[in-house]
Amino acid sequence: MEGKSKAEQQALDAQQKGHTEAKKVSDEAWDRAYKAYKEGKKQADIVYKEAKKMAVDKEAKKEAGKAHKKAIEQAKKLRDAILAEATVVFRCSYDQADADYLETQIKSRMAIKDADETYKEAEKQADVVHKEAKKRAVDKQAKKEANEAYKKAIEQAKQVRDEARHKLR
Repeated sequence: MEGKSKAEQQALDAQQKGHTEAKKVSDEAWDRAYKAYKEGKKQADIVYKEAKKMAVDKEAKKEAGKAHKKAIEQAKKLRDAILAEATVVFRCSYDQADADYLETQIKSRMAIKDADETYKEAEKQADVVHKEAKKRAVDKQAKKEANEAYKKAIEQAKQVRDEARHKLR
């Protein structure tokens, strides 16, 4: 398999960079989510311990327990909301990097196809001109020059096509 063109390599590099940045942002969001949860839980635990110490009867201790449980649930919901949003952002960023790379590949392939079609058209035109030049040639030297001009035109068309394909692959 041939190596990648400069354009394809740049697109691949951009895709990989997009994936890396998406992962980094996602990892940071996960870290913040867990830190927020830990801090929320820590604060709920402190409040619960103090409320439990201050409670004078069984009912007050029970209410402190309920409030503690509710605070922990709120901390979990906050953590989960942050994680859900981070996951959406990560997926969108990752998918966009893939879409950009795919678009570059499609454009590259289309340009290669155009270069091939342009070559075929140039070859057809060279054939027509060559045949006409051979008809009009009156001696061997003129036919030889027509053949040389034809070979040169075909070689030049191939070179242009190959350069375009090389840049795009």
